Amino acid sequence: MSLKDLYSQDTIKREFNSKRLYSLLTNDDFFEIKQQTLMFSKNDKIQLRDYGKYYVYYILEGITCISIEEQIIDFRGTGEFVGLVDSTSIYGNEFYLKPLMDVTIQRFEKSEVMAKIMSIQDGYLYHYNCMLDCYDNYTNRIMLNEETDERRTLTTLTYIGENFGVNKENVLVIPRVFTRKLMATYLGISRTKLSDILAKLRRAGVISVDRSRQIFVYQQ
Repeated sequence: MSLKDLYSQDTIKREFNSKRLYSLLTNDDFFEIKQQTLMFSKNDKIQLRDYGKYYVYYILEGITCISIEEQIIDFRGTGEFVGLVDSTSIYGNEFYLKPLMDVTIQRFEKSEVMAKIMSIQDGYLYHYNCMLDCYDNYTNRIMLNEETDERRTLTTLTYIGENFGVNKENVLVIPRVFTRKLMATYLGISRTKLSDILAKLRRAGVISVDRSRQIFVYQQ
């Protein structure tokens, strides 16, 4: 019997989400596992492997980016896991986290996390759900590369606003931690090119920028 026969995708996302997984991992009533609350400063480098052990991180507060060398792969914020699915690229380069602000993170040993979720019925669906989320994010990133620079920039701003910003009456406020330099690096373009694109988007009426350089995205 396949997963589709047992659960719908909506059910899996609802019943096996990150918050429920965190609650499971921190429940010491059964299968107690080691955990540690850590605080990191902006621009610290957080390795997913340390002294031969792989770790899983749950972000309690703050925003980070996931990188390989100098390439930004994705962003993660409050209530999200990092390291549960993959810790290395196909070329053997290891992922690492870089906080965009001061962050508070709960750290678990990956081997213990996997043992605990596999010890309960259907526990593997927590891992499956995280894998689907990562796959969707990476697939969208690949597909985004086929778009024009203007479309890529607007899509990225919308993604950042919806996931990490504030929605004020259908206007997404981009957090200031997403600097021009950071977004240019993520998009793989120069800061000058990004400035030109932002000016075009502003003239098109889809974004605005105030005097403090805060970016606002108008949802269509």
